Amino acid sequence: MLLGLSGLARLAQVAAEAVRENTYLRAHEQVGTPSGFAAPPMVFLIGVGLVVALTALVVLALALANLAGRNWTRIVTWVVGGVTVAVSAGWLFIFTVPGGDDIPQSPDASRVEEVAAQLMPGWAEPLSTAAGFVASPALLIALVLLALPPANAFFRWRGGVQDPPYPAGSTRPDGGRVPQQL
Repeated sequence: MLLGLSGLARLAQVAAEAVRENTYLRAHEQVGTPSGFAAPPMVFLIGVGLVVALTALVVLALALANLAGRNWTRIVTWVVGGVTVAVSAGWLFIFTVPGGDDIPQSPDASRVEEVAAQLMPGWAEPLSTAAGFVASPALLIALVLLALPPANAFFRWRGGVQDPPYPAGSTRPDGGRVPQQL
């Protein structure tokens, strides 16, 4: 359930970020900044959004696959979840460490910020923030729960269809001999 919550929260973050970037694009158009002014960051953010959305869909699929109790789904969940948590921690570090904002902003950039603030829907920022507070902790808790002993029992191989027993001293279909019982 926590994996599904994490996947849905990441999809909500992607949706809110797409709305945010669309708002900034419209603000650039209204201010009349040069057409290539916002292109490289927009392309990068669209790429990041696609990767995050695909990862969220994989996490949702793994949430459903883990319900079957197959051990390979747990291993894949640890790998995908571990990489996702590590990348999320890196992004958090990048955006919370004070940076070099010593670059003076052009009048166009400050005007774009003003117009974007007016155009931004009121739900986008709270949704993005709430989803950010839910996505990574839910995923981290799910990964820890998958490592606990009760999870080991759930994901343990329960045995499937086994070969029928062969009488002692006979030959199996693979050519091997069944040992004599004492």
